Amino acid sequence: MRIAMFVDGFPVITETFILNQITGLLDRGHTVDVFARHPQSPAHVHPDIDRYRLLDRTSYLERVETKARRLRAVAALLCSPAWFKTPALSSLATILRPRDSILGFNRKGLLQIARREAENGPYDVVHCQYGTLGRKLVELKRAGVIHGRLVTSFRGHDLTQTDKLGHEYYEELFRQGDLFLPVSAVLAQKLEELACPSRKVVVHHSGIDLTQFPFRARCRASDAPTVVVTVSRLVEMKGVEFGIDAIAQLIARGVPVEYHVIGDGPLRGVLEARIRDMGLEGHIRLHGAVPHDQVVQRVSASHIMLHPSITARNGEAEGIPNAVKEAMALGLPVVATLHSGIPELVEDGVSGLLAPERDVGALSECLAALCSDPDRWPEMGRAGRARIDAEYDRNRLNDELVRLYAGGGGG
Repeated sequence: MRIAMFVDGFPVITETFILNQITGLLDRGHTVDVFARHPQSPAHVHPDIDRYRLLDRTSYLERVETKARRLRAVAALLCSPAWFKTPALSSLATILRPRDSILGFNRKGLLQIARREAENGPYDVVHCQYGTLGRKLVELKRAGVIHGRLVTSFRGHDLTQTDKLGHEYYEELFRQGDLFLPVSAVLAQKLEELACPSRKVVVHHSGIDLTQFPFRARCRASDAPTVVVTVSRLVEMKGVEFGIDAIAQLIARGVPVEYHVIGDGPLRGVLEARIRDMGLEGHIRLHGAVPHDQVVQRVSASHIMLHPSITARNGEAEGIPNAVKEAMALGLPVVATLHSGIPELVEDGVSGLLAPERDVGALSECLAALCSDPDRWPEMGRAGRARIDAEYDRNRLNDELVRLYAGGGGG
């Protein structure tokens, strides 16, 4: 199959779940072209970006264009020997229609789509990562710019902020789209509430590469502190401030604990000031963004994963966080919140402990219970690993994705 993968930014270091789908499809012999609204320049890039030469497969749709670049793109399209065998001519007429852009995509970017279809034929599948982007692709399909079965993944904020966006925001996407893949049952229910046809909806989890996360039962020397870790973007939805406050309560009670936070974001300065104001620099460290292999090393050297997600004030919420999946695969028990799809992943009292959102006292009690009883860690870790093996192995999920692309699900 020929697949056009549409994303907002590329490459994004935190979006390994999208990268796992792209590389999995390539490993299965399919052709994948990546179309991103804008480039990202992260400080650290996942090694698979170079290993699979993914930037060579990527076109950017919102780069600033010039007349000369646009003319070069038109010439490249017309020089393609196969352009007349495809809908490229109608695409060209649409793209060059006298208007500034189509839904914010500049003409150079749209011509990249038409050129790739002209060279290799129409796409079999157009897969949009996030519903907000899928909504735009409906218009591109209607305009004849791109062709193929329209598949949209919903991953969290693209559904949880619909109160702000409006109930009718996705009406046209639901009518014209062929398949919708929410990453959790909670998001599938939200789609149903928004009147998305249930025959088109299939819950499809984001998978992880289990070979990168070897299981090890957690243990701790009797005189050593408990090492707690969080891996997340530093944004409101992740609730890191509540994690810091919960750790502060443990320290005030004399519980020996270290807390490591891996990730970066707009709240980093605020969180660093909070840690300084409480005098906890010796106990809590914000590491910022680090390469993926170092993330795995840091989590593997820890005892407990803390993921205190909340529903943000703008309604933004999680799907099912990959960082928690990775920690469970490594064998860490989890302390997290009763938030969105997290209870679908972490079974309370079995693979971890769950607390209400924004409840610092409850989070602290969950952490204290595990810190004081390390004998529970191996059993919880094994239960977590079993859940990941059964439901979140990227190889099994990528096989399922190919089946879904081919018409094995949806209406």
